[in-house]
Amino acid sequence: MAFMIKRVFSMPLRGLREFMNSVFKLAQLMLSCSHCVCISKRA
Repeated sequence: MAFMIKRVFSMPLRGLREFMNSVFKLAQLMLSCSHCVCISKRA
């Protein structure tokens, strides 16, 4: 899901991480997005 958001909005990895964390916070989920290095390795 994170990569689709990154592609649609042309976000850098750090921005993507912060965006995902804010979405989790707004949804009141106790989750956090992986570190930028982990995200880029999964790509």
